[in-house]
Amino acid sequence: MKFQLLSIITGLIIIVSCTNEPRTNIRAKESSVLSSVVEIIETNNTPTVDIKKYTLITNSGEDRSVDAAEILKVKRKWPLAMQSQKAADFDAILSQHFTFTDKGNLLNRNEYIKDRTAPSEWIITHVTYNNLTLQFFGETALLTYNNEVTNSKINSSEVEVEYISWADVYQKENGQWKIASAHVVDFRMEPK
Repeated sequence: MKFQLLSIITGLIIIVSCTNEPRTNIRAKESSVLSSVVEIIETNNTPTVDIKKYTLITNSGEDRSVDAAEILKVKRKWPLAMQSQKAADFDAILSQHFTFTDKGNLLNRNEYIKDRTAPSEWIITHVTYNNLTLQFFGETALLTYNNEVTNSKINSSEVEVEYISWADVYQKENGQWKIASAHVVDFRMEPK
């Protein structure tokens, strides 16, 4: 199952990354053949999580706006779980078969939650999401994006910013959208 899902994700990442069409300034464009591409403006109501807009790609004539809104709610909850460091917050958003890949490492759900709830001298203070594109493949959704994660060191004035490119897969579990997997595509960190 994990290998099959990873193969599907790899194929989807290749498809998304091979698209030559620019993703900026897309307002609303209908393709009479295959898909609809619409830019959705988000209401930013989470003080430490900034998502201004995202691009939604659906089959032409298909309304996935409710599903998209639910997925974006889950996306906002992820950095909040990182800030709280409570296992229950991760339980609410991660699927039972969640996997996380970064720099060739693969973590299962329990390993990931244990890693993210362990005490750390750094805390996430703010996350800004850019270039979000959400596409549905039946009951699976692919969300690609870049984010800027601002971290502050406890008991110090040090601040660092992580710049990360991601590909996340969402699936419905017990009627709710959950994060099935998350894959770091590119990463760099800079002191602020």
